[in-house]
Amino acid sequence: MKKKALSVVLSLAIAGTLLAGCGGSGSSSQPASNAGAAQTGDAAATDGGSMDIRIISKSFNNQFYQAAFKGANDAAADLGVTVTTNGPDVETNTSQQVEQVKAAVNAKPNAIVLAACDTDSLEETLTAAKEAGIPVIGFDSGVPGDTTGAVLATAATDNTNAGANVAQNLIADPAFQEAILKGTEENPTVLGILAQDATSGSIVLRVNGFIEEAVKDLEALDGLAGAVDVSGQEKWTQPSAKPAKVKIVVTVPPSSSAADIQSASNTIFSTDNLVGVFAANQDAVNGVISATNDGTDLDKANGKYKDIFVVGFDSGTSQRQAVTNGQFLGSVTQDPYQMGYQAVTLAVKAANGEAVEDVDTGSKWYNAENIDSEEISVLLYD
Repeated sequence: MKKKALSVVLSLAIAGTLLAGCGGSGSSSQPASNAGAAQTGDAAATDGGSMDIRIISKSFNNQFYQAAFKGANDAAADLGVTVTTNGPDVETNTSQQVEQVKAAVNAKPNAIVLAACDTDSLEETLTAAKEAGIPVIGFDSGVPGDTTGAVLATAATDNTNAGANVAQNLIADPAFQEAILKGTEENPTVLGILAQDATSGSIVLRVNGFIEEAVKDLEALDGLAGAVDVSGQEKWTQPSAKPAKVKIVVTVPPSSSAADIQSASNTIFSTDNLVGVFAANQDAVNGVISATNDGTDLDKANGKYKDIFVVGFDSGTSQRQAVTNGQFLGSVTQDPYQMGYQAVTLAVKAANGEAVEDVDTGSKWYNAENIDSEEISVLLYD
């Protein structure tokens, strides 16, 4: 994978890319100067050097998408193509994105890369792209529910794998293993999961992946074969084959309001024999931090919950601080850089008439030891 080679230059180059996002009404930026000239004629691809790829995100100024644009520009430089990045000023500005996608289709590029704010509002424009022979590649959340057939593949996080990544790193921790193995049939230890809701596709897949991996890894520990039970929500109920020594309990708040999420977090932390907590997205993380006195109760020296291992997902400011301070064991971040890089790679292939398929852009575990590394720091976003 080219990512390792590219990571050396990320910390220098990302600053320039982030500055490009300072526009109040949606912006566009031109690619690196060594990219090929834009093609303004027929959408059919010829050779890589003449390709014109248009990239439209959900929000141009968002740090996550700026990292994705960095990956896209690096791919453009490697492949000898031109990319133009664009997006609305905020994710809710659907009408602005519709106009940006229309303008991209009218420019007749070789391919379009898109993270749609609202798929339904883009149906007519995506149909026009398909009729013009312009392949569309999704990235990040892609174009969910597209019925036009214009979207050929998506470069995005496989949330099942990402959830498993969290579980692997939590259960591999020797101190966590020592704590979880104290469970008995009479007094099982508990691993709590806080899911913001049970309907969001990404959160459901993430929790699925975490549970599947956690059960597998826990049952591989001494004395726990068949003794791990999953409960709390009908969607995630999995009785143990033997009397449970470890219970994985999923909690979902009645709504996604901050108050309800914090209340659900309070419930989790009041559980007897609680050993660990997985907060499945940034909102869940915020609920955990609020429920633990801004994280001070998780302080490993003197905190009220100093013996509880907390892991998270995504990388908002509060979560990064909790990881840096050691209040969280660690978290998993998505890889926006690879989303951008792989989306452009797919776009070039599609424009050349090659078959393409979805790409899992991966996820990265970060903790206090590696959070400031070049490889990880560029992937962290609010």
